[in-house]
Amino acid sequence: MTDHGDTEDADVPSRAERRAEAIDVLDANRRDGYTIPSSTLYPFQWNWDSAFIAIGLAGVDPDAAKVEVETLLSATWPNGMLPQIVFWADAEGYFPGPAEWDAGFDDVETSGISQPPVVATAARHVYEVTGDDDFRDRVLDPLDDHLSWWRRERSADGVVYTRHPWETGMDDSPAWRGPLERFDPGPVEYERADRKSAELADQRPTDWDYDRYVALLQQGRAVGWDESALRDCCPFRVEDVLTNSIYVRACEDLAALYASAGDDAAAATWRDQAAATRAVMRDRLWSDELGLFVSYDRVADEPLLERTVAGLVPVLGGVPTTAQFERLSETLTTEFFDLAYAVPTYVGDDFDPDRYWRGPVWMNTNWLLERGLRRYDATDAADRVRADSLALLDREGFREYFNPRSGEGRGSDDFAWSAALYLEWTTV
Repeated sequence: MTDHGDTEDADVPSRAERRAEAIDVLDANRRDGYTIPSSTLYPFQWNWDSAFIAIGLAGVDPDAAKVEVETLLSATWPNGMLPQIVFWADAEGYFPGPAEWDAGFDDVETSGISQPPVVATAARHVYEVTGDDDFRDRVLDPLDDHLSWWRRERSADGVVYTRHPWETGMDDSPAWRGPLERFDPGPVEYERADRKSAELADQRPTDWDYDRYVALLQQGRAVGWDESALRDCCPFRVEDVLTNSIYVRACEDLAALYASAGDDAAAATWRDQAAATRAVMRDRLWSDELGLFVSYDRVADEPLLERTVAGLVPVLGGVPTTAQFERLSETLTTEFFDLAYAVPTYVGDDFDPDRYWRGPVWMNTNWLLERGLRRYDATDAADRVRADSLALLDREGFREYFNPRSGEGRGSDDFAWSAALYLEWTTV
């Protein structure tokens, strides 16, 4: 394990002081019933951000954790889609805002795409921490509706697909280069709101990427976010390995919630769904060449052969067979543990330690991977991920992401899920 020094050094706050700071960050980012990821870039409620935030809040403010989950679930569309962004507040000056998406229902303005369903894992965690049966019973139906939406609208044979890089959560991943290159976005006009400084501009996706992001948004809006229409015409339809890994775990977690409520039939249904998705992932999304799982391009009918942290996260849902896990462990050790801080989000020819999802360490993917490694009793590897995560947070504070070579914090300051996961990692 890499030795990053003593976190009790005079220049580094103590663990207790950092926990207090983490609570302050979450308090400052709290709004009416939800927590924004960052006042700098993300001033609304984000789907998987709120899930990670609830996980961290559960141990320090369980009532806030429950409200976080339920506020998010209250934005579920009538068809079961849980949006990526919920615009509870005025969005003037933000791009893309409600006017660009033209999506939602009743008086709830949202984006027109979803995100990986970490919310089910968060709901189970909050329930197990609090033991609140009323909370569990309130969230069962909307969680079932949402996971059923993924199965009904985004799956043909067990695995689910995404139709926008933003929907994967890892929008700037080099894995999406091929699918994005294969279509011409045509003329698109917009003014980006995500470049708050010259330094931040260099870390964010390029205009080439954004042209395609906006074109996909405009296509969805043009058909009223009709999944049946987009299923045939959307040029970006990818079986994202991270989304599927989280979906498998979400199905397991929903099954556990149903079992605790005494509904054995519903629990069996979702356990079966997890098993079905797991089986297809082992077959179609495994790359023996790379020694990890990869995403699959449904349009080009080919795997997207890139070494990303997403390809390690299937351990979260118990996807790898024994043989696959042995290969994956080797890849983790030789490719992803070969830098000062684990785990870079990408290792390959386009590696950039400062650019968004092309190399930096993110706390949410580290947390998902660490939990999955413990499922396989890979204690040493899991301990390395946790130790490096805490070393970065202790040294740099609650930044959005971190350079895996130098350890320097990048992106936004006071990033909510970094603070929340610090609390979860350091819970006694």
